Amino acid sequence: MSASGRWSAARRSVIIALAGVGLLSTGASPANGAQLPPVLLVHGFESSPATFATMAARLVRSGRTVYAIALPGQDNVVNAGAIRAFVAAHHLRQVDIVAHSMGGLSSRWFIKFLGGSVLVRHYVALGTPQYGLWLTCLAPPDDGGQMCPIGDFLGRLNAGDDTPGATKYTSISSTGDGIVPPWSARLDGGACLVQDNGASHFALLTDTRVYRQVVDALDGSCPPAFS
Repeated sequence: MSASGRWSAARRSVIIALAGVGLLSTGASPANGAQLPPVLLVHGFESSPATFATMAARLVRSGRTVYAIALPGQDNVVNAGAIRAFVAAHHLRQVDIVAHSMGGLSSRWFIKFLGGSVLVRHYVALGTPQYGLWLTCLAPPDDGGQMCPIGDFLGRLNAGDDTPGATKYTSISSTGDGIVPPWSARLDGGACLVQDNGASHFALLTDTRVYRQVVDALDGSCPPAFS
């Protein structure tokens, strides 16, 4: 199979994996969660808020207010602008972000370059290729190519401090991911790095153990790894 064919096959596998997922609704927190900032869920490449349905329901049951953004496309810079506009439109003075896959890159661009560092309390990434995926170097920049490890986008995003501001960063990866290897999910600044040894790329969104790690991170602690 040619390099372009491998990229097309990878794209199809992502789309197929998302088929049949139900629509996601957000909920308001009860009074006992009123002091906590809302959680903004940011989906990944060619995905939708629907992938967060399980996690959103769990967070709402725990008393959190949950929002989920539908990103406009596969350009992380444009997506970061959409995140900024979403936060402004909902008058969110502080927010926790939980992002999956490429959504973690859009979120980090918002934090680093669009003023998000003063708004985002906790950033939790699930299977995000923080330092890229070589296969994506075959793709156009606005359709996955920004995830190329030697591309301009990641060069700018990771230059200097890759965990800037007062935001607390957690990056959760899995040896069973199958798409994003743990080496790529690292952050070299002051981040909490957690490695799971079982969940697949999309199971990171539904796995009970990973959810506990997400909750620990949102509470401000560095969660333990599960073997």
